[in-house]
Amino acid sequence: MIDYIADKIKSADLILVGIGEELDALREIKVQLPEPENRFEMKMDQEDRKGSEEEYKSWMLPYIRRARIKDFREKRAESYQALSLLLQGKNYFIVSLCQDGLIKESALDQERIVEPCGGYDKLQCSEACSKELYDVPQEFRLLTGDVADDEEKISLYRRPVCPHCGRPLVFNNVDASKYIEDEYLGRWAVYRKWLQGTVNKAVCLLEIGVGMKYPTVIRWPFEKITYYNQKAELFRIHSRLYQVTEEISGRGYGICRRPEEFLKKMSEVFI
Repeated sequence: MIDYIADKIKSADLILVGIGEELDALREIKVQLPEPENRFEMKMDQEDRKGSEEEYKSWMLPYIRRARIKDFREKRAESYQALSLLLQGKNYFIVSLCQDGLIKESALDQERIVEPCGGYDKLQCSEACSKELYDVPQEFRLLTGDVADDEEKISLYRRPVCPHCGRPLVFNNVDASKYIEDEYLGRWAVYRKWLQGTVNKAVCLLEIGVGMKYPTVIRWPFEKITYYNQKAELFRIHSRLYQVTEEISGRGYGICRRPEEFLKKMSEVFI
């Protein structure tokens, strides 16, 4: 199957890549650093928690998770380097559900990537009182992952707040209750325009590590493209959720494999 996919990539007019949760460092980090059991206290209004701010530091969790991302840099760099090799010289577009931002450090063309789930690069007002985004403060950019086990160090940090309304700032991603989507919408429009050029073209769709968390972004649209475009073929790679629908059988293939292993094997064919 590896050789077959390689041939399809080489002969395709266009390649559409979907990258899912199995390649997202945040997926593993959230297992290591889960949400606290007392979620009610964490969601309390900041004004209602003035007296407990020093003793309760759950708001720091996303910042600590962000600090842990760097531990996955080398591992993800190998996968994205392999993907770059596959796509070299091709007309491609990538839709990534990952929030770790590590694809930005790859050799892939950033103008051909859209990340609709956002990430940990920017902050926004938790109440979205404006669409303005903010840089992560220097002290949090220098934060190390081991601070999670040091309550004394955590107590030294102060929660960033919106300069307009004083509400807490949160990371600009889908975890925000009022996610400001403007950051990616411009690139999404470019992606939609690119899709218009796939009609009646030989399209190779690579769905790598995409689960069912946001099926309307990658899984279902990729199946729809494959169904309507008789020249399209879909390759769905996932460690568990690799099955494809009967409607695209014959042009849709499910490969039960870890994304990292698949990309490594594929890159060996292109070297």
